[in-house]
Amino acid sequence: MTYDAREKSRYLGQPIEGFRFTQGSNMWFYTSADRAITLPAGVFAPEAIVRSELDFSQEDTGETIDLTLPRANPVPALFIGDLPSTPVWVTVYRAHRGEESLAVTIFSGKVVRARFEESEAILTGASLMAMLARTVPILAMQTPCNHVLYSSACGADPAACRDLISVTSVNGATVVSNGFALRPDQWFRGGRLESTTGETRFIVGHQGNTVTLISPLPGLSSLDQVKAFWGCDHLEATCRDKFGNLTNHLGWSRLPGRNPFSGRID
Repeated sequence: MTYDAREKSRYLGQPIEGFRFTQGSNMWFYTSADRAITLPAGVFAPEAIVRSELDFSQEDTGETIDLTLPRANPVPALFIGDLPSTPVWVTVYRAHRGEESLAVTIFSGKVVRARFEESEAILTGASLMAMLARTVPILAMQTPCNHVLYSSACGADPAACRDLISVTSVNGATVVSNGFALRPDQWFRGGRLESTTGETRFIVGHQGNTVTLISPLPGLSSLDQVKAFWGCDHLEATCRDKFGNLTNHLGWSRLPGRNPFSGRID
C-alpha cells in the first residue's frame, strides 16, 4: 500500500515517527517507537519523545511544533544556560511499519525556544514559513553603520581581525588573559569570542586583561586557546582606522543634529 492509503486507513495504519536534530556537522536521530527503526534518513534510536499536534491552515503564518524530551538528552542540554550560537534544526519523519522506505517529511524547521520543567525539556520548532512571517529590520538613516560586523555586506575579513588568546582564568561570563591586554581597552567590545568547539559568545566589555561575555561560554576553562574577534562601534572613524573598510561603511556621519523638517528656524 502507499503511504497515503495507510495514513487514511481506519485499521491498517501503524505509524512510526523519527526525529532528526542537526547542529552543524552533529546529528542526533531519535524515534518515539519502542525500538530502533531504519528510515531513508538513517537509523533512529528509541527515546521518550512526544510531539504536539501539527496545525495546518491556508494562512502563510507557518506552523510550530513542541517536542518534549528528557532533560538529560544531549539536544536539550545545548540550550541550558543560553541559546547555542550554532542553530539547531529539526526534521520529523513519519512512516508505517513494514513500509519504512516510504517515510515522508511532515515537519522541518529551526528550534527557536527551549524551556525546562523538572525532568523534562520542551523544545519549540518553527517552520521556515513561520520564521519568514517575522518582521525583518530595515535600513535606517543613522550615524552608525547598518551592516552586521563581519557579514558579507560589511566585508571585513574575520580571519584578519582576530587574535589567538590563551585563557588564564574563567569566572562565569568573565574571561581573563594577558593576551587581551595587548590591545587598547574596549578593542574587543562588540566582537566575539570563539572556543575550539566553534561555540561563540558576544563580547560586551573589555578592560585590560579581562573581557566580559554576554553569557558564559560552555566548557571554557583555563589554558584553552580561543579566537578573539575585534569589536566595532559601527562609527565611520572606526571602520576607516581599525578595519580599513571605509568603502563598505553604511552610515551617515554628517547628518544634521536637528531635524530640518521640525518647523524650527534657529
